[in-house]
Amino acid sequence: MSRLAGLDAAAYRAWLADEGFSGVVHVVGDDDEEPVMIVMGLADRAAGLAIHPGTRFGTASTTKLLTGLTVARLVDRGVVRYDDRLVDLAASDLRPLDLDPRVTLHHLLGHTSGVGDYADEYTDLRYEAIWEGVPSTTIRGPRNMVPLMRDLPRTGEPGEAARYNNGAYILVGIALEEVTGRAFPDLVQTEVFEPLAMTASGFWALDAVEPDLAIGYVPPEEGAPPGSPAAAWRTNVFTIPATGLPDGGAQATAVDLVRALGGLIGRGPAGGPFLTAATRERMIGPHAVSPVEKAGYGLGAIHGGSGASARIGHSGDDPGFSSRCWAYTETGERVVIQSNVTEGAARPFRRLDELLSGGG
Repeated sequence: MSRLAGLDAAAYRAWLADEGFSGVVHVVGDDDEEPVMIVMGLADRAAGLAIHPGTRFGTASTTKLLTGLTVARLVDRGVVRYDDRLVDLAASDLRPLDLDPRVTLHHLLGHTSGVGDYADEYTDLRYEAIWEGVPSTTIRGPRNMVPLMRDLPRTGEPGEAARYNNGAYILVGIALEEVTGRAFPDLVQTEVFEPLAMTASGFWALDAVEPDLAIGYVPPEEGAPPGSPAAAWRTNVFTIPATGLPDGGAQATAVDLVRALGGLIGRGPAGGPFLTAATRERMIGPHAVSPVEKAGYGLGAIHGGSGASARIGHSGDDPGFSSRCWAYTETGERVVIQSNVTEGAARPFRRLDELLSGGG
């Protein structure tokens, strides 16, 4: 039984307002319960356009859940296997030079591949700085990332240790494109968006003329020199790739991301089983635990929390976009929080988790 009935939505809404939250909170409980939807803030600050329930946000690394679901569908149809080696799927000029030939899709999806990461989160590299060498405006598909991946040294042996890895998902996307002959966004559309009725989701370029896309905003940096660009609010148009990639950047509504969670856990309106039981079990895992985040890694899904807070799904943070997409394993709530402000979903999710767990 879900804990949605015990949530004081009005008090939580007031807390979000005090925080200056900009985004959408969507909480779904049992089938006979009315979901909670809280919407506030501006999708376009310059034009004064308000966020509404149909606003689409960049999902940052929550896109990895969509990539994992896409691979799982292809596994179920025999197009690929989790144990397929990358060297057998992608041409040599599309792979890192220092690739261990034993690396499989399982290793890549489960963050145990040991391949070098173009956006290594275990260093002090600023994500925005990546695009100073390779303009973000030129990144419109996983193959465009090859120059950033090609010469990176490996960080370990495949299967040796769990180390969160964005670049590994780029390599998964390249492999799927090579095997199927189709662009990665088209694969996600066919294998995930359409079967799960995620009708408002896609991979639109930041410079596309597309309705209901929230603009991402980067707040002023603390201590930035007065008058400098970093001292003012700015959009994220030059801080993330122009088009979403397998490791991050797809756009979706909160309602659509709840449907993605349904595909993951086997719950929702999909016409027939979205995944076989065996493939779902392998995707969910966990197969390894990060010694840093203390999180369990599935194959496109992450396990977080414990006890009443135990959950599965994926979070994501990019400059200008923030996402939390979780299904609670004990009580069944599905929670999606999206924001068009850097790290804007982090505190709202922590507060909501406290309220659902009775600690608020």
